[in-house]
This record gives sequence, structure tokens and C-alpha cells, in this order.
Amino acid sequence: MQGQNVEDTISSKMYLNACLYKATLTNDSKNKARALNELSYYVKSKEVKLDLIQKSLIESHSLDSTYSIAAYNNLGLYYLDYYDYDKALTEYLRVLRLSKKYKYKTYEVIATTNIAELKTNIGKHEEALELYKKCYEIEKNKNPIEDVAIVDVSLYLANSFRNNKKYDSASNYYHSVIDKIEKKYPYFLSIAKINEGANLFYKKEYKQAKILLEEGASLINTNSAFYLKYYIISQFYLGKIHQFSDNQRAIDHFLKVDSLLTKVDIVIPEVRDTYVSLLTEHTKNNSYEEQLHVINKLMKFDSIKNAIRISMGEKLNAEFDTPELLKSKEIVIQKLENKNQNLNLKFVLLLILFLIITGIIIIQFRRHRLYKLRFENLLNESNNTTKEVPKVDVEKTFQNLNIDPKTVSLILNKLQVFETKKRFLKNGITVTLLAKKLSTNTKYLSRIINIYKGKTFIHYINDLRIEYILDELKVNTTLQRYTILGIAKEASFNSAESFTTAFKKKTGITPSYYIKNLKKQKLVSEI
Repeated sequence: MQGQNVEDTISSKMYLNACLYKATLTNDSKNKARALNELSYYVKSKEVKLDLIQKSLIESHSLDSTYSIAAYNNLGLYYLDYYDYDKALTEYLRVLRLSKKYKYKTYEVIATTNIAELKTNIGKHEEALELYKKCYEIEKNKNPIEDVAIVDVSLYLANSFRNNKKYDSASNYYHSVIDKIEKKYPYFLSIAKINEGANLFYKKEYKQAKILLEEGASLINTNSAFYLKYYIISQFYLGKIHQFSDNQRAIDHFLKVDSLLTKVDIVIPEVRDTYVSLLTEHTKNNSYEEQLHVINKLMKFDSIKNAIRISMGEKLNAEFDTPELLKSKEIVIQKLENKNQNLNLKFVLLLILFLIITGIIIIQFRRHRLYKLRFENLLNESNNTTKEVPKVDVEKTFQNLNIDPKTVSLILNKLQVFETKKRFLKNGITVTLLAKKLSTNTKYLSRIINIYKGKTFIHYINDLRIEYILDELKVNTTLQRYTILGIAKEASFNSAESFTTAFKKKTGITPSYYIKNLKKQKLVSEI
């Protein structure tokens, strides 16, 4: 691991070899497995590293042994270092399963973080961010909180926020841990500086971005496959920054990126623009052979990237995303379980779901048919809003109103004039104001409207306004293009909500449905 000096490495290897020797003598499989796994961290040879990890797993005895979790995770990291994403995912999923089985929160976070990184590699940045957030919450809720784990997941979060173009959030997480990194965890420093340097590039803070990228690159151990990725990213963004001032230096950085990618035969989607920039340069210089060379590299880069995306996308969906959804489904099923254990819950749930969907379809069909019928009835109604004055029933008047019939007849005639002249469109009209206008009192007016109009004063005014706007919309195509609020104002309602409520109460359909079908009818008539 970066940050350890030669003496630390030698001491660690000596200690682990001593542990391995002692564990072998005492036939202590647990410590033997641990020593073999940890020794693999210090081996440069690909073959020897894999051999040590596999021997560690053999010593674990059981695939579901807690002792094997660290080795399986190390095996996943090994495959990731050599860009075998499918095998890496297989091991991460195994680690996730075992860590949940044995309630091993530390490795649950590690496995989830590694899966999130794979999602990042195939461009599923939003999904990756949600996984990193989940890991951060797990670490924050640990008791006691592990400082180093918070630092680690904060860096992943910062990087993921950058990938999701949330640059301020990325910087916030970087600044929240950078002091701790510099004082206690220097092996994170190169990654932290390079990630924030890339973030500052997108925030157009090029000067500070360049400083951080150069500082981060100077700390990188390029012999490590893991850290080499970040070194390549640093060279890419340095090239992007130099494009503004020193094109030759930019090209030098891009050539270095190309050289390293070619040497280790890897694909980092983030640096694709390297080849676009090189192609632009060769095109400008009329270097046809170089253009062809870069085009071939770009095509190879894209083909590998797409192959990884397709392969990993299918595998993640089949082996991670779908099981997570099924787990959520199982939780719902468990909550619906009753005392009858022999009941087939899946069948019942599917039946319920089928009935609900069928019910919704039937309701929607009936509603559509009912709305259509109501719309047609509205169209068939006469546009003539003139209504006969109700006949005054003397017996009803004395029984229900205790008002002189002549007074009732007079008020009804005045109401007819009120309706004909559309004075109901006046804003702020109240029963008190109208009674005053009609030279009567509110008690008489309210009772007469209630008995002869069959509704309260508010509903009486609202219905008159709705009847008015129904007729207006039929003939006024300009009004049909208004917003619901605009139409509401035309009908003297204070808000779109109160208008819609009154409209639906009066007609049984919504204003938007009425307007949409008026327009549709007009189109049909024009054809």
C-alpha cells in the first residue's frame, strides 16, 4: 500500500512469514489463511499473488467461513487490477453475501463500494452514487465510528459526485477529510488530490486544479495497478488544462496517457477524450498515417468499453440489482403473511395484483365512457342560457319560506335579470351584496335560492359561472388555448383549484378533458 516505506514493507513481510511458519507448525488454519492472504498484498508477481490468495481460501476449509471473506475480497481486487470485471463482480457478490450472512458490516461496506466502482466503470453513475451514500450511512452509524473508513468512503463519494456533475458536493466531501488524510492517512493523499484536481477542472479553477494534479501524480507508485489508474487520470486532466495555454505540453500528456493505456492494455472511460484530442492534432497537421493510427485506437477503445458495459450491465442486473429487488419483494411478502402458513403467498399476491390491475383498467374504461357521455350531453345542451322564471308555489312559499308570494316572485324576476346580464361574473360577489342589489335581505334571498334553485348561494353562483364558461369554450377557440388558471379567471374564480372543483361538481368531468375533446371534435369536423 502506498505510504509504507521499504522498512515497513520488509517488517510486515517478516512478521507475516513468521505467523505463517508458526500457524503451519501448529496446524492453525485460521491464522495460516490470514497470513497467506495478507502476504499477497506485498507480491508483485501476478501468478504468485493469485497462488497465495487461493491457498488462503483452501485453508479456510468452508466457502461460507468468515475467515474466507477477506480472501474473496482480495481475489476480487486482484481481478479488478487486471480488468477482469466479470470475475471481480463474482467475488464481490460472494463477499456481500457472506458479510450479510455473518453480519460483518465492514466487509458489507467494502463489497458494496467495490460494486459501486464497477457501476462507475460502465457509466451507471447515479446508481453508483446511491450505493456510496448507503455505505457512508452505514459507516456513520457504526459505534464506534471508524475514522479511516469514513475517509475512504468520503473519497469515493467525492469522486461519484464529480461523475454526476455535482462539483460543489464533490469538493465538500474532499474538504471534510483532507486534514485527516494529511495528518493520519497519507496513503490516501495521491487519490484525494487527483480526484479533487479533476473536480476543480470542471469547476474551471484551472490553476488550483493543476497544482493538485501535479502533487497527486508525484505521490503515485506507478508499479501498482490500482494507483496507476489515478496516475493516468492525472495526466489526462493535466493535458486538458494545458490545452488552454500550451498545446504541445497538452499533447505530451495525452501521448503519455496513450502509452500507459497501451502498455497495460486497460480502458478508463473517463480519458477517452485523449484520442479525440490526438486525432484533432494530427488532422490539423495533415498527418494521415497518425490519424489512421489514432482512429484505430479510438475504435478499439470504444469497442472494449462497450463490451465491458454490455457484459457488466447484464451481470450486474442479473446478479446484483435483480436480487436486491427480489429481497425487497420478499420483505413485502413477509409483511403480508398471516396465520395460514400453507397459503401460497406468491399466488395470492399475483392474484391480488391481477385483480387490482384489472380493476384499474375497468374503472378507467368506465370513467372514460362516462366522461365521453357527459361531454356529449354538454355539447347537446342548448347554448341559450335564458331560463324561465320559476312559478311561485303559494303553498310552498308559506310552508317553507313564510314569505309573501309577491315578494318571492319579485326576487325571482330580479334573479333572472341578474343571470341574463351575467352579473354573476363580478368578482367578490356575496349574498349580502346581492341582497342589497336586489333590495331584499340575505335571509329571504338565501331561502328563495335554496328552495327555487335547489342549491346554496355559493353553488348557485359557481354553477352560473360554469354554465357561462362552458358556452364560451364551445365557441371561443382562443379561450381554449388559455391555461386552466386563465380560464378560471375568465369565469371569475380566484384559483385554478376552486374552478376545477366547481367545474367537475357541475359537469362530472374535468376542464382539461372538456377542452381537449372540444379541440379533438374541431379537428374531426375540419377533416
